[in-house]
Amino acid sequence: MTSANTDPAVEQASRRRRRPRIAREPRATGQARPKGPRQRNPRGQGERLRDDIIEAASRLLADPAAPPLTLRAVARAVGVAATSVYLHFDSIESLTLAVVNHLFGELVRQQDEITETDPCQRVLAGALLYCEFGLASSGHYQLMFATPLPLREYTPEHFPGWKAFQQLIDRVAACIGTDPEDPLAFFTAQLIWQQMHGIVSLRISRSKFPWPPLEPTVRTAVDRLLTATGHRPDP
Repeated sequence: MTSANTDPAVEQASRRRRRPRIAREPRATGQARPKGPRQRNPRGQGERLRDDIIEAASRLLADPAAPPLTLRAVARAVGVAATSVYLHFDSIESLTLAVVNHLFGELVRQQDEITETDPCQRVLAGALLYCEFGLASSGHYQLMFATPLPLREYTPEHFPGWKAFQQLIDRVAACIGTDPEDPLAFFTAQLIWQQMHGIVSLRISRSKFPWPPLEPTVRTAVDRLLTATGHRPDP
């Protein structure tokens, strides 16, 4: 009870002093924390971050209607500071070139998985795979073949995609029975590539046109070009 002669302010202060203290429960060591910025890679794993940057940029570039790529947008997608991206790529052009090389590497990998053993059937299977690869991701295809790239060297061997084209030359040479260094092998491979590029590009840009089925279109084009060399592929 409160005495009638007690100062109310003194009594209130006394109550505050007698109020029990509530102990805070210690944080459990395994308690999840809010997800923050990407953790820094351990020493020696800088290449891992570089690969992550390329993968993120590739995803952003897959949509041909996406806004222009920026290094800051890539940094946000990876979950790192923009300065971390600049450590690996000093410009958007250099990053774009890295993405293109990455995509051509994937194309080569898929070409290597073709199981056809007949040389001419390998040419056909590779041409069909090329078209399917391009039509599956029009944004990537246009990036690989329709985007100006900063190339310091201008010999064919320095062009992105040269390894993929060399695959085609080797297969054409085996099909028509000549050496890969034979100009006829190079010329025929070039004609096949041009034909396949036209097939893919037109189907991307004029998607509503009533195009015939892809497989017979590719087969007919490749057969005619190989026949023009004097070699008639087996059906």
